[in-house]
Order: sequence, then C-alpha cells, then structure tokens
Amino acid sequence: MKRTMMVILLGVAFLSAASLPAQERKGPVIEVKEDKHDFGKIVQGTQVTHVFEIRNAGTEPLLIDKVQSS
Repeated sequence: MKRTMMVILLGVAFLSAASLPAQERKGPVIEVKEDKHDFGKIVQGTQVTHVFEIRNAGTEPLLIDKVQSS
C-alpha cells in the first residue's frame, strides 16, 4: 500500500514538474550561442581571439568560477 502511494506521488510530482515552461525555472540559467570554436590552421606567432557570448537567462546571478581551455 505504501509503495503504491509512493509511486503515485512520484508520478504526480514528475508530471507537475514536466508541465512547467522553461521560462519559469528559478536560479541562474546559462545560455551560450556556441560552446566551442576552431581557428583552423594559423601561422605560428599569430595572435587570434574569439568572443563567446554568454547570457544569464535565469532569475538569480550566474557565477562562473572555473574556466578551462583546451
């Protein structure tokens, strides 16, 4: 009996969460137009740059504290 009730409650909770639109999510939400960039072949010693556009689409501050390049 308890197991059946737990399954029903979990199902209702899952369906309720799945029905929320993405815009109603709370907290920081990162949006990145592109997550990688390939410069292709470049001549040694040439300085190259690329700008990644990052946007916080959430309702709270987005903190970026660990960035790694490859």
